[in-house]
Formats: sequence, structure tokens, C-alpha cells
Amino acid sequence: MEIKRFFVDPSCIRDGKVYVEGSTYKHLALVLRAKIGYKVIICVNDGKELNCTIESISKDNAILNIDSEVIADARKVGVTLYAALLKNSKLDYVIQKAVELGVKDFVPFTSKRTVETKFNIERARTIALESAQQCGSSFLTNIHEPISFEDLLTKLNNHEISILAYEDENKVTISSVLKEETDIALVVGPEGGFEPEEVESVKKIGARVVTLGKRILRADTASIVFSALVLNARGELDYD
Repeated sequence: MEIKRFFVDPSCIRDGKVYVEGSTYKHLALVLRAKIGYKVIICVNDGKELNCTIESISKDNAILNIDSEVIADARKVGVTLYAALLKNSKLDYVIQKAVELGVKDFVPFTSKRTVETKFNIERARTIALESAQQCGSSFLTNIHEPISFEDLLTKLNNHEISILAYEDENKVTISSVLKEETDIALVVGPEGGFEPEEVESVKKIGARVVTLGKRILRADTASIVFSALVLNARGELDYD
């Protein structure tokens, strides 16, 4: 059986054992039909991997023995992706790829040209979890509730640097504004882009506005490319 990866809350770990309950238990015992003696990897979103063996399985929980602990990843830079709500479940794809790339937090928002108004956070968190398990990540991207553009402006002030991608910018590049920051906010607008006054309001709070290149990217593509370029520039895609 392939060794599966699961994320649990740190409170599930006690005295050298992992106590698996709820939906994680159901997936382990009922979907995968795991048995006593099977090996699994447990993560608690801190960069560590716990190599475990299933010790016991009851009707509502499983107890795993921790065989060893490995520091699998060390996140030096935290990227928060603020992405406008998109039509036709396009944000599902963005979340999936953001997790694979190593985005720390994902925050959807609405702006003047946003058409979509719905966001199923439980679905989004399930997509993020499945993506993290599939790509072998020891970190789980935090998925947040949608916020307004006004709240976005407030939150951008909390980051070391905030960068907005804008199709009408053709001179300022990512490399020219990104230095040694470790807490980075990225902002990508909806299908119709930002209103000029929205861009100006972002500039007024000190955020930087950059180009992603000479071609106009779709909003979902822009989120992924933007995240990849910044994470690569800060060395987060490299082996330690």
C-alpha cells in the first residue's frame, strides 16, 4: 500500500502517539481501509513529517505510533495570495496550484469588477488539503473567508511588502521591488481587472504595482504565475 499523508491538529499528538478521529479517521479506515501495521505520514503544518505505524483501529478512531520525526521543509518566506473571486470555479484551480507552489495563506476578495459573489470555504479547504497531500507538502495553505476591497487595503498594511499585478503597468517589475522581505502579499484582480481608482488606492497605502510581462494573463493564470515568480525569486522553490 502506498504510504499516505494526513494532516492533523497538533492536539491529536500525545505521548508519542497520534490519535486520529473525525473525517481523517473515516478516510483512513473506511475509504482507504487501512489496517494495523500500515505506515502513514502525519503532518501538523509545521514542516515536520511524522512517520507512523497504525497501532489500533476502533469504530471511531485510530491510534498511530510515531516511529520517527523528520524536518521535511523549512519555510523561510511566507506569501499570502489575495485573489479576487472568479467565475466558473476557476478559483478551485488557483487554490490547488497555490498549495503546490507553497503559498502560505489564500484570501479571496471582491472588488468593483468582481462578478462572482459565492465562495464555498469548506470546498476550498478540501481542495487545499487534497492538493497538499498529493504534492507531498508538509505545509497546508490556510484558506480564509472572502473580504471586501476595503478590508483588503487594511490587511495589506500588515505585510512587510504588498505587490499588486496590473495589466496597465509596463515598467515596474517584480525584481525591481522585491528585496529581502519574508512576509509578502500578492494581489490579483478579477476577470475584468481593477478600476484605476482601486489601483491608486493600493498605491496610497504603500503597496507596489508591477507588471507580469508583455502579455495580458487571465486572472487565474496571473495568480499562479505571480506566486511562482515571487516564490522562486525568494528561493522557496529550491532544495534546502
